[in-house]
Amino acid sequence: MENILQTIDLWKTYNPGTPQAMDALRGVNLCFVKGRYYAIIGKSGCGKSTLLHLLGALDTPTGGKILCAGEDVFARSRRELARFRRRQIGFVFQAYNLLQEHTAWENILMPLHLDGRDADEGYLQRVVQLLEIDGLKNKYPSQMSGGEQQRVAIARALAAKPAIVLADEPTGNLDPNTSRQTLRLLKETVADLGQTLILVTHDMDVAEQAQEQIRIHQGEITEIIHREG
Repeated sequence: MENILQTIDLWKTYNPGTPQAMDALRGVNLCFVKGRYYAIIGKSGCGKSTLLHLLGALDTPTGGKILCAGEDVFARSRRELARFRRRQIGFVFQAYNLLQEHTAWENILMPLHLDGRDADEGYLQRVVQLLEIDGLKNKYPSQMSGGEQQRVAIARALAAKPAIVLADEPTGNLDPNTSRQTLRLLKETVADLGQTLILVTHDMDVAEQAQEQIRIHQGEITEIIHREG
């Protein structure tokens, strides 16, 4: 199995060198295999979101390395790092973050426009169909339910064909039924497209569906549970 992402002795310290210094992550070593679904779990403040932000190069580590396909992510220049985020990583957040003045389809295309790339219409149509949002293309976020907005946000995250999808509490704002449906569609879509899904959650029902559960406590990995399938 191919390691698509790896952390080596990863540390993140906030306010280093001051009396307020706090270690959010402490020597984290993890391997993520291409095409699998990972759930990162733990109590609030344990370092889950910090780890996700580092994996997506939204933040920089204090120590250690992150390798993507064997290459040091943070050895890149600022421009190369931005390109890495745009092309290799898809982000799904709890708050949807859709642009209110744009239609669903325009929101989905936005990452490609920002990167100066043409859309692969066939691929995007497949994503839209898998997420069951074909009828929402011309609607604005204010005309959609929370679950519909989150599915549009997922499609936007997948638009650039990222190898890795990072999701931070993606169903946290949804009611239980909508949450289950949205998670099912997210899982089925990334599996169909062969992408690696790394999801942060405090919901054990969500975590139980993952192929790998990674538990964090006070910035350290305390348990990894592997499941077949």
